[in-house]
Amino acid sequence: MSAPRRYGRWLALIRAGFLGVVFVFVVFPLVWLALASLKTRAAALEVPPALVFTPSFEAYEKIFASGLVGAFANSLTIALTNVALSLAIGLPAAYALARMRGAVQQNLSFWVLSIRLAPLFSIILPLYVLFKALGLLDTRIAVAMAHLTLTLPLAVWLLMTYFRAMPVDLDEAAMLDGAKRWQTLLLVIVPISRPMIASVAVIVFIFSWNEFLLAFFLTARDAQTVPVVVAGLAGTMSFDWPLIAAISIGSMVPALIFVGFAQRHIVEGLASGAVK
Repeated sequence: MSAPRRYGRWLALIRAGFLGVVFVFVVFPLVWLALASLKTRAAALEVPPALVFTPSFEAYEKIFASGLVGAFANSLTIALTNVALSLAIGLPAAYALARMRGAVQQNLSFWVLSIRLAPLFSIILPLYVLFKALGLLDTRIAVAMAHLTLTLPLAVWLLMTYFRAMPVDLDEAAMLDGAKRWQTLLLVIVPISRPMIASVAVIVFIFSWNEFLLAFFLTARDAQTVPVVVAGLAGTMSFDWPLIAAISIGSMVPALIFVGFAQRHIVEGLASGAVK
């Protein structure tokens, strides 16, 4: 057997092994979770678990019957609010920092990043006291604002790094045509930066959708998010594994839809940038 053919066979084996590892650690748990959500509570506790069974949608019916849909609405509202605010505030802030020069710019950039690097437990108590004084505990706006303290610095830092790599000639050409700074940002920089903006939106959405600790401390009933509800169900004596599995499967759907939508914009932006 020739050396190139031997090398190709080994490469194919390595690829197959890598795909096998991905399947075991990523795909298999999701398949198992989906199967568990289609079982009854008694069937889910069988040992060994049955691989062939009659599907039951009892767990999904419980989500609607018990009002758990409200948790999905809370998570979706909070996550989309975070995306909108992070981009609305982060875009002009990142652009301003990217075009500044000197020690002031360096100090401000480090200050923005240092907020994101702070331990989460160090900001929970001040936020709790603040929202309690404002009467905002157990509200969506409280959780959204709490998430914004973490997602906004991240969005600013990522966008600032991206804007800094853009040539200043784009700004100068736009301003020579009579555009103001805000017009340059909205009409020139933002369209070119669509792939990065979509990527930041995905990161912010996923963080806010999956965040547990802040939502746990700032909510009690009305504004509980999906992670808090799942943790509450897992901590009860009447452990309902099919219901938890159904909620987990349902929680993936909005995130996948949002990521798929943003991914389309990333691809379109990269393609248009390549053509230009």
